[in-house]
Order: sequence, then C-alpha cells, then structure tokens
Amino acid sequence: MSFKTLIREKHVILKSLGIVLVQWLLISCAFSNPAIKLPPLSGPVVIDHKSTDLDQIPKEWINKAQSDIKWHYAHTSHGNQLLTGLQIIMDKNPDYAVSIGKRSLPRTKNALCVFDGQNRYLGVTPENYWQTAAGKRYTQEVIEYNPINVSMWSWCGQAGTYTEEEVQEYLDAMAAFQEAYPEVTFIYMTGQAQQGGKKGYNRYLRNNQIRKWVKDHPEKNRVLFDFADLDSWWYNPVLEKWEQSTYRYSDGTGTIDIPIEHPRFHGRKESPNYACHTTHESCEQKAKAVWWMMARLAGWKPNTPE
Repeated sequence: MSFKTLIREKHVILKSLGIVLVQWLLISCAFSNPAIKLPPLSGPVVIDHKSTDLDQIPKEWINKAQSDIKWHYAHTSHGNQLLTGLQIIMDKNPDYAVSIGKRSLPRTKNALCVFDGQNRYLGVTPENYWQTAAGKRYTQEVIEYNPINVSMWSWCGQAGTYTEEEVQEYLDAMAAFQEAYPEVTFIYMTGQAQQGGKKGYNRYLRNNQIRKWVKDHPEKNRVLFDFADLDSWWYNPVLEKWEQSTYRYSDGTGTIDIPIEHPRFHGRKESPNYACHTTHESCEQKAKAVWWMMARLAGWKPNTPE
C-alpha cells in the first residue's frame, strides 16, 4: 500500500468517525432533553380574529407558555408576519418575550423559544416541510433532535392555485405527522387572504376545506391558526366593533362574498410600517393570536368561547 493510499484511507476513516460522533451527539441531546408534555386539549381549537385580546390572557399563562412551549415554525415571507408581530409586541412590553433562532432552538429562559425554519432551510416551501419525502425528513430531524412540542407550517400564496387534492395531501401529511409524534401538536393554517378574483375564490374554497378538516373531527383535538380570517377582519376603535372586508365573486351559480385582506392592512414598501407584504398593525394582530394560541396550548381555558 502506497503512502498516499494510506493517508487517503485514514482520512476516510476519520471522516466517517466524525459523522458517527455528530449523529451520536445529536441523538444524545435529543434524548437527554425531552420535550415537555403539554396538557391535552378538548375538541378543536380555532384561533382567529376573536382570539386577539391579550388583556384576557392571565399573565401566569403567558409565563407558562414561555417556560413550556418549544415552537418549530416553518414559513416563507407571508408567514414571517407572525414573528415580526411578536417582536413588535415584545418591544412594547418585555413581558411578552420571544427568542427566535434561525435554524436552531434557543434555550432562553422566560421567553417563548422558536426554532425558525428547518435545519437546512430558512425559507420553507411545501416541498421542504410536508409535500415530499425529503421535506418530511427535514421536519422529522427538527423534532427528533430538539425538545419540540409544537410544529407549524405557513402557507404563502399556494392556496390560490392548489387543487382540492393537493390541499388534501397537506391535511393527510399533517395528520400523519400527528400520529407519528403524538407528543407534538401540529398546527394547521389557512392561506393568506390577499388574493382576489379567481385565485381568491380558490383560496376561499381551500381554506374552508382546511377549516372543515379541523372542525369535523373534534375527537382529534386539532388546532387551526386561521391566518386568512385574521387578514380580513379589523377592529374599528371608533365604532368599537369588528369589520370584515369582502369582494363579490360569481361562481357560476350565483354571486358570493369572498373574504379578502382588510384595506387597513394594505402595506406599501415605502411605508415605515410595511413588513412581510402587509402592515405592522396586521403583523401585531396575528402575533396577539399567536400568544392566545400558545396560552391555550399551555393549558389556559378562556371564559368566553372561541
């Protein structure tokens, strides 16, 4: 055996040992720091515009969410509205502290810890979370090597073009994740409501398909974050009531009202209050709903029905 061959084989052996060591360390960390088991839910939980009043949530349940929940959140640009809103709220009141790790899970005390993205991707399309075998593996990697107990993927504009069959693939994939990892709560989401016309109508149908999937199986205790609902409703502080924005659309059998993003949330890039295709106000409204959802997952039961 030549000297070069010996060196090459030694390098291969050391590289293989290094890979095995890294895998062992990941597995050790996963099992030495298990996820906190969240209390069981009773029936479906729907988070929408009626779930945005932070004053209704006792501080103890915000604290409980910060201590117990480790949130895996995969998304692209529209989904980043939630994280932007959480940071806005934290800047106003540090009691609502969050710690967001890019492709990693923070270990920050007294803060809601968020694993942002996947191990390999920050912007996470359907292919990299639920739609392909590789994407499912990426999701499994995050869950198995981190003490994750909540996982969530956000639509961008796909609901405007996806067929009923494609959305059913999403629903089936999320249900399969839940069955494989019963200790993790997988959050369903609706697609954003910025699209109008034919795409907006398709998005409306697909979002209703997702809502029906959650509500028609109360024994599954599924959780829905209704992003589209939060897009279309705005609370008018002068009139002290909620307003929903809709547009008229003919589906061939009649004319119906389709929810669409409220004009108050129309963001312009040149505006200082623009973020993630919308306004800071819209981001903050969705983040309030996130805190409501996290408090519910931590065990809080609101006095008023959701």
